[in-house]
Amino acid sequence: MRRTRFVVLSLAGLAVALAAAGCGGSSAVTGSEAEASAPVSGAAVVQGTVTGAGASLQVGVVGMSLVTDVDQEGQFVLSGLPAGTATLRFEGGGVDARVSVPGLQDRLVTSITVQLSGGSAQLTGTPNCTPTAEAAFSGVLEKIAGTTLVVGGRTVDASQVKKVWRDGRRIQLGDLQVGETLKVWGTLRGDGVVVAEEIEARTPGAYPKGWVTFKGKVESVSASALDVRGSCETPTFVIAGHEVRTDGSTKFSWSDGSALSPGDVKVGDKAYVEGWSKNGYILATKIVVDKR
Repeated sequence: MRRTRFVVLSLAGLAVALAAAGCGGSSAVTGSEAEASAPVSGAAVVQGTVTGAGASLQVGVVGMSLVTDVDQEGQFVLSGLPAGTATLRFEGGGVDARVSVPGLQDRLVTSITVQLSGGSAQLTGTPNCTPTAEAAFSGVLEKIAGTTLVVGGRTVDASQVKKVWRDGRRIQLGDLQVGETLKVWGTLRGDGVVVAEEIEARTPGAYPKGWVTFKGKVESVSASALDVRGSCETPTFVIAGHEVRTDGSTKFSWSDGSALSPGDVKVGDKAYVEGWSKNGYILATKIVVDKR
């Protein structure tokens, strides 16, 4: 999954980048978009959510031999980037678009949201730099050695995992099988490793049975009913890969306990869901959204 990309980064430019202050700053490496250069490496991490993406999308770093897949939920992580500004290139499914991400810092995670539209890509909001970040992604289990997993090309530390399950039933970490698709929830560290809190082995087309609880990013929102003001009162969501339906009894709130209108839930929000698994969907009794 690795192939050489573009851009020439000068030593002077790199020095400016390393001196750049906060995440999202614009005084870092811009580089020239030349078509050849020696690969450059560093210790910064970028975690992204892509909206408007189709299937078979990959993202690489211009000027580096670094490419990874965007998973089925629009998530990706790139680690080993130089501090400063990186230009990401999205390819696949008819897409060939670039976007620059400023303010990368060594040993910090920069979280971004990228909107793809036609042949263009743009950042939504300001990049956010933190020592760690919440992570939720899916991928094929490629390797398992003790408590260390490789899932979709990403290293997962499962030494602190609290729950491993399949089809709504708890299993042991050792029951996971290479080749099956996993959903991982946890914390992304500044070295690119995800420390897992929960792992789900996903049977294709299957949903957990009975009462379920989970947390993940809101991937889509659709209105199933509108009130007289045009406000969506019982929307349907896709959250962490699950179709989540609501009805008049579903309780919505922000994570600080304050009231939340169903129509205020947006794509990209992080939500906790409680509810009942039905025939191919989950009927939520409670949805709690992280305060923005």
